[in-house]
Amino acid sequence: MGFSVVSWTEVLSTNSAVLMDLARELEVHPLALEDCQHRDQRPKLDDYETHQLLVWFILAKGRVYELQFLIFKDRLVAVPHEPPPEGATWGEYLKVTNFQKDVWHLLYNALDRATDITWQEIRALFGEIDDFEEEMFKTEVSPQTLLLLKKQLNQIDYSIGHLSSVSKQLQNLCNPSGDLAWKLRDLYDHCERTYRTLALYRSQIATTIELFWGLQANRTNRQIKKLSLLAGISVPLTFWASFWGMNFEFIRFDSTTLFVTAMGIMVTSVVVTFWLLVRKGYWTD
Repeated sequence: MGFSVVSWTEVLSTNSAVLMDLARELEVHPLALEDCQHRDQRPKLDDYETHQLLVWFILAKGRVYELQFLIFKDRLVAVPHEPPPEGATWGEYLKVTNFQKDVWHLLYNALDRATDITWQEIRALFGEIDDFEEEMFKTEVSPQTLLLLKKQLNQIDYSIGHLSSVSKQLQNLCNPSGDLAWKLRDLYDHCERTYRTLALYRSQIATTIELFWGLQANRTNRQIKKLSLLAGISVPLTFWASFWGMNFEFIRFDSTTLFVTAMGIMVTSVVVTFWLLVRKGYWTD
């Protein structure tokens, strides 16, 4: 089978006039047109006999973008909600080439590129988790960064986590043969890897958050331990100060011997208390 030029058309969903004219020209099903005009769809593949609607998501530059594709026999219509993070069009950003065997190869070209970009972005997020874990052992860090990252991963999982099932539906729908069969299988594998990686990173964040609060509790315990040690050393001093105060009239401190004995008892009690704490290991971290 040779290569041919397959039409790629791109129109923003906000450009209502152009989108409506194109829908009338191609006889797009009203439900498919409605889905193209509205945001926050779920990943899905709907078959309308003469054409199909594919809702796909891509993570790029820290944001999740929603893309709709109207799939015809020899034409692929991309209906994004906003321009790409770089470049003038999504076709340019995804490096789409119209010179393909058929529309399914053209669609694979776009989806494979989108999946690769998403994978790279998710890997970068995992690097942020590693950096946070390293920093929290060195300095005082705020958990806000990690909590925002957890929220971002939840949002990504909501949009991208089900792409593997949609890619499986895509395989079943177009019944691929030849190189398209392993290409779509490869797309499914990449989507499945992305989904499992998201689950792993979410689990890693949960573990890191538990580790962070455990580390904070340990630091607090160290401070309390130091205060407790100081209080323990001051106990004998407090006792002897109270003792001498209550018996001031009966103990004559004008006697050098009595004064030296009293001071020796106080110093000895402090030294013995300190030695016992060191011996028990309370003085070390």
